[in-house]
Amino acid sequence: MVMALTLRIFAAFLPALWAQPTLISPVEAIHLAEAHVKNLTVTCIRLHAEREVPVYVIEGRVNQDGYEAVVDARVARTLRVRKNGAPIYEWPGVMVVAHRGASRHAPENTLAAFRKAIELGADLIEFDVRQTRDGHLVVMHDDTVDRTTDGRGRVSQMTLEEIRKLDAGSWFGPQFKGERVPTLDEALETIKGGALPDIDFKAGTPEKLVEAVARHGLLGKLTLYCGDWDLLRRTLAVSPRFLIRPTVPLGLVGLPILIRELDPPIVNVDWPQFTERLIVEAHLAGRKVFLNAMGPNETEFGLGRMIDAGPDYIQTDRLDLLLPMLRARGLHR
Repeated sequence: MVMALTLRIFAAFLPALWAQPTLISPVEAIHLAEAHVKNLTVTCIRLHAEREVPVYVIEGRVNQDGYEAVVDARVARTLRVRKNGAPIYEWPGVMVVAHRGASRHAPENTLAAFRKAIELGADLIEFDVRQTRDGHLVVMHDDTVDRTTDGRGRVSQMTLEEIRKLDAGSWFGPQFKGERVPTLDEALETIKGGALPDIDFKAGTPEKLVEAVARHGLLGKLTLYCGDWDLLRRTLAVSPRFLIRPTVPLGLVGLPILIRELDPPIVNVDWPQFTERLIVEAHLAGRKVFLNAMGPNETEFGLGRMIDAGPDYIQTDRLDLLLPMLRARGLHR
């Protein structure tokens, strides 16, 4: 009887408990504001709701200038900063990354997929880069051309001329017959002005990658992933002007390791490591979060949980699903 009554009481309060967000502390919020305003002397902090979101409003001064910062108290994100009443920073919203282009609408890693992703509204386009036998950088995910072209062979054992003869579109649909494997230069040129590139550097010579990125005026603007940390370090040795996004190993345990080893401005999070707390801790450590949505949880329910957790980037195969969800919440421009 007592146990049954206890369970009924718990069930009655469960919805309220579920709805309660875990908030960062006032001092944690102040430190996030200080990342935007150096030498800020805080005079006031208050907690209130803004469109049903708990936020800290922080007021302070630097010499004779007055500042106000608004910080999302759930996900540890500075939303906006004003100086003497004028805006100096505003969070740009969630950046949507098209995985290998619009790969549900056109063959992956092709110019057609990149153009479609831009048309749908992607902010970044992710694609993979490998080097041919004769030293050219091309866009290809796998180490062979077998899956996504009508040819066979390892990219590293083929010349650019051999790869350019392959049909990279017919496997996806007859309307894409004759689509070719792009070079890195072609990919960067096609994307330019419509979205930013997000390169997954699979294999190649770092100097060649840096030269191509510099040629298109993208050093300092381009996000870079490389699963091989040795290759990533060699690339950064040629030029540190990349927004790197290495993967967090082992969730919360691995976050300080990653920060110590590579000091990245962005941390890459895959579904197995994804938790709301990991995103908060990354933000408190001054890092942006690049969350990969691809996989069995890339559903309306799963994407909703990811959006609620507060990442700065979401990489997806479902532009058609993610973009409307973000826009409905006012989180994508």
